[in-house]
Amino acid sequence: MTGPLGGRVALVTGGAGSVGERIVRGLAEAGATVLINCFHSYDAGRRLADDLVSAGHHAEVMRASVAKPAQVERMVAEVDRTHGSLDILVNNAAAGTFASWDELTEEHLDQAFATNVKGALWCARAARPLLARGTDPCIVNVSSIGASHAPANYLPVGIAKAALESLTRYLAAEFAEDGIRVNTASAALLDNEVGRRFPGADSVRANTVAATPAGRLGDPDDLADVVLLLASPGSRFVTGQTLLADGGLSLMRHAMAPTPSTPSTTASSTLHGDERHPVRHSRPTSTDPATDGESPSRVTTPDPVGSDHTTASVPTTDRPSLPTDPDPVVVVGMGLAVPGASDPDGFWRLLERGGEQFVEVPPDRWPAHAFHDDDPDAPDKTYQSRSGFITDFTPHPRLEPDFAADPTAKWLRHSAIQALEHVTTRPGDRFSVCVGYTPDGSPHLQEALVRGELEALADPEHAAEVAAFADRVLPGSRTGHLPLSHRIGQDALRGLVPDDARLVMVDTACSSSLYAIDLGIRDLVAGRADVAVCGGAFALAPPGSVLFAKVRGLSRTGAVRALDRDADGVLFSDGAGVVVAKRLSRALADGDAILGVLAGSGLSADGRGKAIYAPSSGGQSLAISRALARTGIGPADVDWVIAHATGTPAGDEAEFTALRDAYSSGTVQVTSNKSLIGHTGWAAGVVSVIQALLALRHGRIPAQHRFTAVPERFGIEGTGLTVPTESVPWPARADRPRTVAVSGFGFGGTNAHLLVQEYRPGRANRSGYGTRAARPAVVVGWSTHLADGGTFGDAYPHPPFHLLRMPAAAVRATDRTQLAILECVDRLPAEVRAVCEAHHARVGVVVGHTGPTRSASLYGLRAYLDALDEAADTESVKVLLKRARHHATGLIGAPTEDSFPGGMPNVIAARPCNRFDLRGLNVAVDGGDESLSQAFATARRYLEFGDVDLVLVAGVHGNTLPSWRALTDSATPPTEGAALFAVATGDLAEATGLPVLAELTEESP
Repeated sequence: MTGPLGGRVALVTGGAGSVGERIVRGLAEAGATVLINCFHSYDAGRRLADDLVSAGHHAEVMRASVAKPAQVERMVAEVDRTHGSLDILVNNAAAGTFASWDELTEEHLDQAFATNVKGALWCARAARPLLARGTDPCIVNVSSIGASHAPANYLPVGIAKAALESLTRYLAAEFAEDGIRVNTASAALLDNEVGRRFPGADSVRANTVAATPAGRLGDPDDLADVVLLLASPGSRFVTGQTLLADGGLSLMRHAMAPTPSTPSTTASSTLHGDERHPVRHSRPTSTDPATDGESPSRVTTPDPVGSDHTTASVPTTDRPSLPTDPDPVVVVGMGLAVPGASDPDGFWRLLERGGEQFVEVPPDRWPAHAFHDDDPDAPDKTYQSRSGFITDFTPHPRLEPDFAADPTAKWLRHSAIQALEHVTTRPGDRFSVCVGYTPDGSPHLQEALVRGELEALADPEHAAEVAAFADRVLPGSRTGHLPLSHRIGQDALRGLVPDDARLVMVDTACSSSLYAIDLGIRDLVAGRADVAVCGGAFALAPPGSVLFAKVRGLSRTGAVRALDRDADGVLFSDGAGVVVAKRLSRALADGDAILGVLAGSGLSADGRGKAIYAPSSGGQSLAISRALARTGIGPADVDWVIAHATGTPAGDEAEFTALRDAYSSGTVQVTSNKSLIGHTGWAAGVVSVIQALLALRHGRIPAQHRFTAVPERFGIEGTGLTVPTESVPWPARADRPRTVAVSGFGFGGTNAHLLVQEYRPGRANRSGYGTRAARPAVVVGWSTHLADGGTFGDAYPHPPFHLLRMPAAAVRATDRTQLAILECVDRLPAEVRAVCEAHHARVGVVVGHTGPTRSASLYGLRAYLDALDEAADTESVKVLLKRARHHATGLIGAPTEDSFPGGMPNVIAARPCNRFDLRGLNVAVDGGDESLSQAFATARRYLEFGDVDLVLVAGVHGNTLPSWRALTDSATPPTEGAALFAVATGDLAEATGLPVLAELTEESP
């Protein structure tokens, strides 16, 4: 062991990362035996050690998390056992979060301090006896320039590093009596993969190079050389010091002004101007400043200035430094049908003049009295018979008179015809069709499910009689049409788009159409589509009203009063809406009318909270912050928020809290169209987007209908938020484009916040999508939970409490698909689950599931039984209905507050988020037999744009009831169960040491 450090033993924490590897190699080449500490990057550490040993050096790997004192103690005990002493300790492991001041949480601080400060202290304290036996013993802590300066979005890491430098001085004083030197090596932004993940990395790099006399960034070798210098005998008279290698950046020799094109809201991690007055920009351009006002989230990102991680680092997708885009996505067409309006112009007139749209159930929809009871506890009944029905529908002239499919398909087709009517398309255009839709909410589907169960229970000799009865009482079931989700989409768009158009039916409950728009934008930006047709559709059906009544969420007074002190609940409504989008360059070339710019959206999941149907202001705040960060739009640049605001007191308060926290710095109008037209469910988001586009056209923000005053608990006093009681002029302004935000959220914690701006020719336009990443998506783990014999039987075996942490009553009301996916998550390899837990703010879930759940089908049958009994006119039918009642009530209990979310297909994806506190996003897609394939494709779209770093992709099926077999014409129904795949970015897999089992290519499912 020759060299200046021959015979020495060195322990390097975080030794497998970019800087850590350089330190390890330098020490080994200087003759030291190097102990490489790593945790998630253990495999990378093994490869490094093998490489060094093969080159004739001495290296070993020791796996331990420095953030856990017990693991540190075990690691140091192993060093004592195998080597007896230690000469050099390098505390290089680090953790941290990019977070602006407003987004900072206590957990961000705790996470950074646990590794950067406490980890270094625990390692130093545990190693002290071994160092005292060593030769010229020393400790080198690795810091960054953020300890002494104030880069934007760097506060958690920066103050932890400052504490580490202070700790260095205390340790130097304390350990001096043992002859142990303690110093700090520090650097500015490094030119390495970690440094390139810093928000606005390109702009930061350019500004830093321009301000550094050395004329370049430092690299990992520069920092490693400082560590080696402090560890060498040549520094034996230096202790308690911090040695900064920044190329002269801190001299402030050159002005560090941002480039002229950099907007003032762009995040930067360098200083601008005099170091005593650093500029702090309002928003980071990183994709995920994880923050939650109710339940703090943990997102670990690499420390971009200086050292590397051993605790699970989250590689973030590089973002362009400027959120402006010469070719953003724009809206070129729109169409809708809602209560009181059959087109956008009619909708605008309705918004301006108002009018009562809440009515009793029309006689041609269903017999309201058979489903109604004033007692909210009455089984299988709703306490409200008023809703928003489309009763005066005027079909588009091109809508075929004989298009007698499910009403949702009819309204969706009508809206798509309107939206495409004046849009130029070309032969060979690639279309992306994304539609928000619930797999189990259409009236024809509900009636078809009930019919399927009755026919399965009927005696063969009475089959014709039962069929005639069903034709009369369940008219929606006799059309011969199969009203499953993906078929609704196919029928609605057939002939309007090419047969090979990509079609995805998106289910995130009431935010579905906003997620659909977001997916369409991604296909345009990624170059997969030339035209995107995006929207949603929803129709009222009795079972939905019954189940939602058990949540006590329906208005008792029969009217929605969103944002109002007298709000007492929501009323759902029929509705459909479609927008057509293109890239700006294509729209201009085609001569299309440009209605507005889709600047970008923020998506999030609520993670762990209260009941899975309880709204979370923290989850919504996260979606808002992601939207602003992604687009670079500042809160003060937003003029108006079209809130989701459904009129439920708890929901409105949670949303207003999030809006107040985000937008109080400006003057912002807040409204909700649900007081006028009701809650159009899976179409609600696109209806609000169309309202925003209409207001941009007319230069006015419509007043809030049915409004007197906000509740005191909203805390509106002292903020710039206003709920307008009269129409507000909204003229174009010279300094910036008019901007409106559209919010949406749904059961299961599916939050979306979309920013829409006016188009201003010749001006820079916002686009928060940039370009997609070229990094591969890889499968890093999988699990299954399949039923023996094809079905779990009449009663799904209840999982143990530790898996669910749900009351027994809630478990009984939860569909087997939701329980099966939790079983799959629990069966994932331990290392995959550990990464999910460590990075939960950037983990998403996408589920492929087709059709209604078993629970929803059975609750629907229960809801219809009284209406069927009333209509029964033969003895054989009455006997059949008694059998059906025994069948239904024997398989599922009366609905409770847990039943609606417990049977919703989109909540399948929400269960892992709620159970494991995942904050990325959660989505369900329905593509029929191709549902799992579509789930993989959808997950890729989120991974490639950097929204998440890991997605749990699942295919789930749990319905083998006769009604399902009748709908699918399947003699052998699919096996019940779930298959789950963990799909990560290649960067995350490499950084965390997860095994790569397969790579997803563009053609992969």
